[in-house]
Amino acid sequence: MEDSNFLADQNIAIIGLGLMGASIAMGLRGHCNSVLGSDSDSLTCQIATAKGMVDSASIDLRQILPQADILIIATPVSAALEIISTLPGIHTTGTKLIVTDVTSTKEQIMQALDSLPSDFDVIGGHPICGKEKLGICHAEKEMLYDCTYTLTPSERTSARTKSLLTQLVEAIGGNPLWIDAVKHDQMLAKTSHAPHLLAVALMHATETKLSKLKAGGFSSATRLSATPTSMMLPMVMTNAENTIAALEAVQDEINKILTLMKAGDNENLEILLDASKAKREEMMRRA
Repeated sequence: MEDSNFLADQNIAIIGLGLMGASIAMGLRGHCNSVLGSDSDSLTCQIATAKGMVDSASIDLRQILPQADILIIATPVSAALEIISTLPGIHTTGTKLIVTDVTSTKEQIMQALDSLPSDFDVIGGHPICGKEKLGICHAEKEMLYDCTYTLTPSERTSARTKSLLTQLVEAIGGNPLWIDAVKHDQMLAKTSHAPHLLAVALMHATETKLSKLKAGGFSSATRLSATPTSMMLPMVMTNAENTIAALEAVQDEINKILTLMKAGDNENLEILLDASKAKREEMMRRA
């Protein structure tokens, strides 16, 4: 049986100290031996250190990686893939390094992680939470409380790493959900990636001059369109096939609504609306 203080001995490095990375760093404080940070922006590193989010930080991952037992890659998907490709040239101590990520697509990430040499123990991760406003200034550990945090092991992932990541997720307040990469991307296309693009479509279909007439429904429905392109674009394009299928399924449902409305079929439109309301209520109860 794993020691209950297993996590307490770990030195955890986080590359990418934006909204997610900094929030995780804050959540880990007091639960591990040390939290180390790296970010391409020197001011972000200074803020993270000054606010006590991390014990130390550097713009150069090579400065902190030798001290780390675990590396969490907390960047957009495209940047994460690039970082993973550089790790064999940076981690040269010969010791086993656990590498995980927090990106919202998993198939390409897991392929990249699996390509790493044997001195890396790899496992995918994705905390399903966030905000439209990114950056360290918007980070808060409470964002992670009670969130579903998916964990995607590789065939090579050790039992020790699985146990450790479970402890890490629970320490920051998340609920671990084990899921393979293919199923993860299929599901997230429906619950996250397609909704982002639907918000974009609605935003483009609405004239700016109507701003004084916007209601709460419009604000709620278009909220995700405010997500920075640097995050949204690699998210949907690294899961393009599944996201296209999800959008086409929505398009089919829109066509059903249009057919009923054009036919003046109030009876069946009412049935469709009631079914939608009931389905949403059921999903919210299960959450």
